[in-house]
Amino acid sequence: SETFPFIRSGRIGDIGCAVGSWIKLAAASPSLSESDFYGIEIARHLYNICNQRKENGDFHNAYVFFSQKNAVTGLVFNENSMNTIHTSSLTHEIESYGSREELLMFIKNRYKELISGGVWINRDVVGPPNKHETVYLWLSSDDGISINKPVNLSSQKNTESYLSSLSTFSRFIQFAQDFRKNEGYSVSYEIVKINEKNYIKARLLDVCEFLSKKDYTDNWESEMHETFCFFSFNDWLETAKNTGFTILPDSQEYLNEWIVENRYKGKAEIFTQNGTGELISLPFPSTHFILVLEKKV
Repeated sequence: SETFPFIRSGRIGDIGCAVGSWIKLAAASPSLSESDFYGIEIARHLYNICNQRKENGDFHNAYVFFSQKNAVTGLVFNENSMNTIHTSSLTHEIESYGSREELLMFIKNRYKELISGGVWINRDVVGPPNKHETVYLWLSSDDGISINKPVNLSSQKNTESYLSSLSTFSRFIQFAQDFRKNEGYSVSYEIVKINEKNYIKARLLDVCEFLSKKDYTDNWESEMHETFCFFSFNDWLETAKNTGFTILPDSQEYLNEWIVENRYKGKAEIFTQNGTGELISLPFPSTHFILVLEKKV
């Protein structure tokens, strides 16, 4: 529903298509009945599921095709051939498991693949604009057990059970040790007491990384490799412009209110400190963005 209004008919590609769910929904639209759909998936087992679904008649359009290709290392469509390219929750994985150079190459390749007037619709997570600002994070300490220092999770019989048993405050302590440690990243923070309450003093960037991952106790070790907040929305706009894209007005960043209501409320609050030492409440930063980028040449 977020991306459908921006799809342009013709040759439509979904990169990182998983099991083809986005294509199935888009192909069901009468307005796209004359379009051709191309799903790109690198994982063999997901690619096989796509083809099985096609054989089972799950797609409403006979012109649906799937390929197993790596969209990071090169083009997956011919240059100047695509009317629409769609990606969702993909670009942060390239940054996380690859490199900034590979991410920039991925963006440039999508530009090359579009026809003049074609669009790339990219939906993903996003970081705060003032990511290096120092903030004070209050976290609930009475919603689980407390720890003074992080543990080696490999020593736990059930990692998920252990992490779920921790208070939100204590889970941050574990997060600060685990987050991207294999990539050489370091979360710098200190615990300060203000008006008899403990706060975590840290960069807003690291605060947002924690908030975006604190509830993934079932796949914690995997999530600790992934950075969500490396680019702010303005960083994305600048990168897109430098690549040659025209940014359409429907592009926006937004805060997922479901996440606020179900994962933040009563668990976390962010503050800044004014000149007199008083804590001032800050709104939660945006969690996601959607970019609608047009190639005009």
